[in-house]
Amino acid sequence: MSLDPLDTVRVGIVGPSWWVNYWHLAALQTHPNVEVVAVSGGAERDPDEVKAKYGANARYFTNYEEMMDTVPMDGVIVCTPNDLHHPVTMAALKRDLHVTCEKPIALNAEQAFEMADTASKRNLIGMSNFPYRDNPAVQAFRKLIDADYVGDILHVSGSYHGGFGLRRNPNWRSLRARSGAGILGDLGSHLIDLVRYITGEEFSAVSGNMITTLWDADGDLDRILHSENPDVGERNDDSCTFLAELTSGAQAVLHTSWVAHQGAGIQQQEIEVYGTEGRLHLIASHRGVSLRGLHAGNPNWETIEVEGVVTVEAANGAEEEDFFRPGRHTPTNTTYRWLEAIRNDETTVEPSLWDGYYAQEVIDAVILSSAERRWVLISEVSEGKPDEYSD
Repeated sequence: MSLDPLDTVRVGIVGPSWWVNYWHLAALQTHPNVEVVAVSGGAERDPDEVKAKYGANARYFTNYEEMMDTVPMDGVIVCTPNDLHHPVTMAALKRDLHVTCEKPIALNAEQAFEMADTASKRNLIGMSNFPYRDNPAVQAFRKLIDADYVGDILHVSGSYHGGFGLRRNPNWRSLRARSGAGILGDLGSHLIDLVRYITGEEFSAVSGNMITTLWDADGDLDRILHSENPDVGERNDDSCTFLAELTSGAQAVLHTSWVAHQGAGIQQQEIEVYGTEGRLHLIASHRGVSLRGLHAGNPNWETIEVEGVVTVEAANGAEEEDFFRPGRHTPTNTTYRWLEAIRNDETTVEPSLWDGYYAQEVIDAVILSSAERRWVLISEVSEGKPDEYSD
């Protein structure tokens, strides 16, 4: 670690969006040693609007490579549609710029591997933005697993649902050429990462089923098709269920969907881990967070008290983005931690681009499994791992 932290971390943003406004700007504006120096997007923006939102010295570009070549900077936030994650990240890494990239970090494992491997070989900080790891309830869940609250893990069940695909296509995410996978990449990548993070295990094999819903002009359901049906065309998966085997031999049953009715368009995550000594259950949504446990020797559920979250009871029916994603204005924000790593000349920060690669391996395996109607080993889609990252 450097003895002299940077006075100012200079940041460029590629892909200004609502998520940049909500998540990344919260960290950029909270951190006392950061300056946004440039922003690149697909359409022209008014310079005064750019400066008002991103800072007095922020310059705007419609070409991200020109931005990187013109304005001195230390790191780049990549918040584009999925098909641009790989080229933008590689452009930044080849210019020795640190990167934090949205999930899924690539269209396939081959691209993801190149991104992670390049960052490692060039000693650059590459982050995959999986912000739900930093939910205090997820942190508490993991600590209880590490403390053997459930004993040896036997089974994991999990879901991550949204309703924003009902009766409509979720913009570019519904097109294979732009997003690679649909819901499996969008919300499923988070679910995969949460299972890896909470359990400390990797996926070894999967068996998946992906479906696509087609709607008529009136917004009524027309057909439900297997996502590999030619009639689906360029559409992506809207719902995906898959079985998985973890490295210990434990089972997992996971489901992700953007055609699961939620009410008011909210999202909900639910993860339950069963073991030889008990079970733990997490629910997180825009209506609050709940973590409870059922430990051997105690026939009744116990509520696990967690600081830093709004419980369902405390929310009392209210719905807030910050109930679902607590801590965005604090140093636990993933982007804030990435900025701190750059400032202090650290070599890695988690979740890293390798974590994005591991999630992409599972995504690729599920897609192959669904297409070929069979179990797929993760090793069938793996690009390999350098020795220092091997299990």
